[in-house]
Amino acid sequence: MVRTFGDFEFDDRRRCLRSAGRPVRLRGQAVDLLSLLIERPGELITREEIQRRLWPDRNVEFDHSLDVIVSRLRAVLGDQSPSPRYIETVPRKGYRFIEPVIAKPEARPPNERRHLWSRRFVTYVAVAILAAVVALLFAHTRYDKFIPPQRAPRSQTAPRNMRPSKPGRVRRDGR
Repeated sequence: MVRTFGDFEFDDRRRCLRSAGRPVRLRGQAVDLLSLLIERPGELITREEIQRRLWPDRNVEFDHSLDVIVSRLRAVLGDQSPSPRYIETVPRKGYRFIEPVIAKPEARPPNERRHLWSRRFVTYVAVAILAAVVALLFAHTRYDKFIPPQRAPRSQTAPRNMRPSKPGRVRRDGR
């Protein structure tokens, strides 16, 4: 799911934030907090809920850690003015994402799907050809072990020194 708000776009699957098509550096718990806030825009997300989501089994200095993460997130979003555009603080209760969020499923263009399929097909064909070449090389180097050599059949002809000579030639053995 891709969620758009203001000049930003957040991809849930890739967990990345973009501004005007360019990636914005945002990591770790700041990504988790942003994801939580934009899942439910306009709703109050309590500090306790944030603590359960971001620090489920840890004992940390929660208040300070959350304040640091919210500050980092606001800095990345450019939301540090006295009148916030994106994240509203509800004192001692929690935070609310106040910018409208448009959620749309991530859809690949049709030609990208075809490109992915053809790239996979080419990869499979290349692997199959490589496997066939390796198999042929292996068989060629081991051919004598797989197939016993064929011996030439013994001929019924006389040994060489006993063959008749051509007319007009004298053989060494006197015949």
